[in-house]
Amino acid sequence: MAAILAAGAGLHPARNAAAAPMPRVAAAGWAGAQTLLALGVVPLALPEIARYRALVAEPPLPESVQELGLRSEPNLELLTALAPHLIVADAGSVTSPLARIAPVATFAPLRPGRRPAEAAREATLALAARLGRDAEAQSLIAAHEARLAGAAERLSGDRGGPLCLVSDAFGNRALVFGGNSLYQDVLDRVGLRNAFTGATSAWGHATVGLDQLAALDPTTRLVLLTSRVPDARTFLALRPLWRTLPFLREERVTVLADILFYGGLPSADRFARLLAERLAPGNAARG
Repeated sequence: MAAILAAGAGLHPARNAAAAPMPRVAAAGWAGAQTLLALGVVPLALPEIARYRALVAEPPLPESVQELGLRSEPNLELLTALAPHLIVADAGSVTSPLARIAPVATFAPLRPGRRPAEAAREATLALAARLGRDAEAQSLIAAHEARLAGAAERLSGDRGGPLCLVSDAFGNRALVFGGNSLYQDVLDRVGLRNAFTGATSAWGHATVGLDQLAALDPTTRLVLLTSRVPDARTFLALRPLWRTLPFLREERVTVLADILFYGGLPSADRFARLLAERLAPGNAARG
């Protein structure tokens, strides 16, 4: 866990948290912000708040959180004025300017060589330990397990084909999610299959052509993870080249709202819930 969250001066360890005030925390990325909120810690500030509310959505962001500018260029003057005790940055962020303001914890729910669900749990526990929120982290993980079990029960009667998870489409290509994604871990837990078994990036996704999509299992169902279109008909109208694909011709398409694919346990919970709401027998919906 030390590799996930480097120790920073000026913070009390978890065992002394009861005797110390809760640190003032700013979030420099959305994945860390999600988990802070799930642990009951409201960040002082967050970049691109409007986009978080539109594209990430859960947990909801309180109005008290201040706008920090762009994720790639956070407002360092505002951060300095807020005087946080800790800044939580997402993996891959440039942290050296932040570290001149306060200790930085890098939240990394996706790590090479580790299953995303396992890495997300470890990252959550490590962040909670830095904030003295160990009990909250255990409750969060228990609730996460219960939600996955509930989704699995609701989907137990599903008899449809495997799913092809697409979050973006451009021309004759698509961004699909495969075996080392957080989505795959959820599919495994709720008893659904992923139609795409090809190689993916460290983030769990790959860019593929329509020929590769057409070659998937003929019973494949398409799941669009996007807020850009409200339904499959709109999607087709914007991308006529896709009409030849079997799952579109036969209307085996479900549109889900956006989900932060690197967001850790809150994202996994959101994906499992939305899948169960749309695909569970008796209330399955297309488009």
